[in-house]
Amino acid sequence: MSEPFQLYRYTHADGSAKDWAWRRRQDGSSEVRWGRAGHLAQSRIYPPSRYERLLRTVQAKLAKGYVELGIRELDAQGCLIEPAEPPPAPSVPTPPTPDIDLSALDSDIDDDWF
Repeated sequence: MSEPFQLYRYTHADGSAKDWAWRRRQDGSSEVRWGRAGHLAQSRIYPPSRYERLLRTVQAKLAKGYVELGIRELDAQGCLIEPAEPPPAPSVPTPPTPDIDLSALDSDIDDDWF
């Protein structure tokens, strides 16, 4: 069975990467997993009293350069389960270009050369 985790990835200058993920469990405890990208083999469970500290750790990871990859599923061994379909790429609207009529500008330059 797969479990949803909030996943973060740090990519080194040489192209290798490591992942760090966490999730809140039903009993209030938090599970953290980490390891090389795609295979978070190491794990630890923290009691509910450590939740605030976990949130500070998330902020520290982001400050170090980790990138949030969103909610992802891991199997029991910590292997990343790739979604059947890639999530849609966020659409970035292109700003409208203003209609500018440059012919109305007087530049005091003789433009009969062309």
